[in-house]
Amino acid sequence: MRVYSRFRCISGLSPKQVASVIFRQFLNEYSIVFDDVHFTYPGTDREILSGVSFEIKEGEHSALVGVNGAGKSTIIKLLCGLYKPDSGRILVGGKDLREFSDADRNRFCAVVFQDFCSYELTLRENVAIGNLGAMDDDQKILSVMDMAGAEEVAGLGLEKSLGRLTEDSIDISKGQWQRVAIARALISDAAFIILDEPTASLDPVAESRMYESFSSVMREHGSIIVSHRLASAKLADKIIVIDGGVTAEIGSHGELMERNGLYARMFDEQRSWYVDSEVTE
Repeated sequence: MRVYSRFRCISGLSPKQVASVIFRQFLNEYSIVFDDVHFTYPGTDREILSGVSFEIKEGEHSALVGVNGAGKSTIIKLLCGLYKPDSGRILVGGKDLREFSDADRNRFCAVVFQDFCSYELTLRENVAIGNLGAMDDDQKILSVMDMAGAEEVAGLGLEKSLGRLTEDSIDISKGQWQRVAIARALISDAAFIILDEPTASLDPVAESRMYESFSSVMREHGSIIVSHRLASAKLADKIIVIDGGVTAEIGSHGELMERNGLYARMFDEQRSWYVDSEVTE
């Protein structure tokens, strides 16, 4: 308690920010290491991850890519502590993830899953629930909504009730709900923002533009973007290609294209999606 009070007194930080500062004192850094991780979902026989190994450094922007069913989302579920690996280790800042409390994980990462949450609250509350200290910061809320491509929803007004709970509520589209969920993650003070197939409800061109629009806010966070579509990959410092439950390739977009391996083939196959969509706009 005295440590908490001293930090708050000296810095004037909010309780959440103080907790984040204290938490960082006990870690060397927010690096992520998967060390020969194996995993099979309970009640099944098929091993989803068969020895995945990689490192993501603190502040690094990474993309986990691969075909559907390759094991990308499973990696995120393990990183969030929803499951534990059958064998191997997951380290954050050199500390085994199994030793983290739920509060520690929340300060370490903010996640938008494919099955994101839609809260029947005001627009302000829907976004600021990701960082309660920003509940009254209109500028910050509107800024992250802009980064998430949710300007149209922001036009409804921050006090507008979303959903169907009251007569004056508005039930926005699935794609709009998804953008609100992304804004909720972006407003957090977490070290890493994790987006698991965040643009499934968007067409390829809108997806590419959204990644470009909020790339600037990622300067304050590390990020992991999970997708089987590769619009995000060119923006990443590191691309981790998952195939058949193993780490198939690791490198930047340029490096992987030069290798002419799995990533290059996937990228070439998808290139027409973006070219064709731009032509027909």
